[in-house]
Amino acid sequence: MTVLRLLPLAAAALLAAVLASPAPAAAASSCAPLPLEVSLPSSDPTVLRDDPLAIVRAKRSARISDVRVRLVRGGRTYASGTLAGRLAAGRVALTLRLAGDRVIGAGRYRLVATGRRAGCRARTATARTWRMHRPSLPLRAAPISTLTSDNHGVLRLLLRTVDHQPVSDVRVTLLDRTGATVAQATAPGSFTGQRTLELPLAGTIAPGAYMLRVRGRASGATAVTTRPLAFAPGSSDAAPPPVTAPATGLIEQHATIDWSGGAWEGRDVAGFVAPGIGYGEIVCRPDAQWIRFYPDDLGREVSMMNWTYKDWSENREKAIREAVRIATSGRDFREGLNKFWPPEKHSTGQFDGIISDRGPFGSPAPTDLAAPTTLRLTWTWDFSRQGAESCHVEATFVTQSTASALTPLARSGSIAWRGSDAAAGHDATAFAVPGLGTVSLTCQAAPNGVRALTIDTAQGATVILREASTDSARSQEIGPVSADLPNNGMLAVAFPGGPTMLVSSRWKVNDPDPTQNSCFVAAQAIVP
Repeated sequence: MTVLRLLPLAAAALLAAVLASPAPAAAASSCAPLPLEVSLPSSDPTVLRDDPLAIVRAKRSARISDVRVRLVRGGRTYASGTLAGRLAAGRVALTLRLAGDRVIGAGRYRLVATGRRAGCRARTATARTWRMHRPSLPLRAAPISTLTSDNHGVLRLLLRTVDHQPVSDVRVTLLDRTGATVAQATAPGSFTGQRTLELPLAGTIAPGAYMLRVRGRASGATAVTTRPLAFAPGSSDAAPPPVTAPATGLIEQHATIDWSGGAWEGRDVAGFVAPGIGYGEIVCRPDAQWIRFYPDDLGREVSMMNWTYKDWSENREKAIREAVRIATSGRDFREGLNKFWPPEKHSTGQFDGIISDRGPFGSPAPTDLAAPTTLRLTWTWDFSRQGAESCHVEATFVTQSTASALTPLARSGSIAWRGSDAAAGHDATAFAVPGLGTVSLTCQAAPNGVRALTIDTAQGATVILREASTDSARSQEIGPVSADLPNNGMLAVAFPGGPTMLVSSRWKVNDPDPTQNSCFVAAQAIVP
């Protein structure tokens, strides 16, 4: 105070203003660097290529929005991704898009994240060095089941190449805890996509932890990849992907995930095949819960439409969900079992769905469509206590086999056209179902045209319409059974005595540009 009295009035006012206002440098330091942790799930370039994700987390509960992440080296961007809106609490996964013309190899990279912090005018950044190791073999292996009795005399694996990279001279070895070889098999020649491999076992595999070692060649060099496996006592009657036509009229597969006590490692993945369309994996662990599908032919459109039911204790939801691989999307697609991220502490649920082939991209009226595969998947998990988590998933996949008319059997049909002019002659199909009748599907292009399902049978049925987040049932006492096709939804039909039918339907006929109209219908009937 004494100092202020001795200063001229103007100088005293200036000093008071400086003392009362925060310095620009101090204000800027609260905004930069961005209080955000950013990392990759692995230092293996193959892992990043297979599942391009970055993990971000706000520090000190900072409110951050519109996060952008880039992986850079030498001034070039190798991967980038954006997360719109405000960042949720906890660790959040952000999907990255890889630069198609740049291969991520071993070496040092910069992982750069930018975003907006609440209270700060400009975007700020944070960065860290990330060292990539030598890429592992671009091949992944998933068991059909990790329950011991499902692997009697043989361990059945689905092999898939990462990003459809070709591999050759593959040898798969199963090692026990001591590093001793339990089983071994080779996949001769070169392949890309998916292949089934059986490792011979002397009896039933014993419960416990194992290591799967896969050695092969890719891009002219020998490489190795490993993954843990763990087998628990039990059986789910898991069936192998068939390599020959079965004795009955359908191909049925079962996939199972089962673990508890937080011991998910090596037991969190189960594989399956949709014959003629592709192959997939079911994943359930504390940081990932989904069904992921890899089309065999990257030049074709593939859909997975599911009627989903989810219950997470605090609430529940049912809804139509469709995951589609189109020409501009990635090489695979997935549908999450979780409702939120981080995932719910408790969850149970069910998917009833159809995986269907829609033909080559842009094809007006494809005629070489593969038979659809239906799925029923149920799950329950408890992630409420770290170190004591558990998850159980069971799934059944059914595809028709016309090699036999013996029951149980499945029969199916599909419609696919793009552009109203292509619909004529391709807007209807029919197929016979032994013991049930003839199923007819119609999807005309005219706005007032017929788009319907008809089953020429004397018996009645209950037809359930599933659209958006509602389902409604309608009983028909006698046949024929008929129903309009929803423009984005499913029909589930149940007949007396056990036969069922599932139909997925998506159509548009009112676009001002007729070339943008389309119709895609896939149906499968099952007679037990």
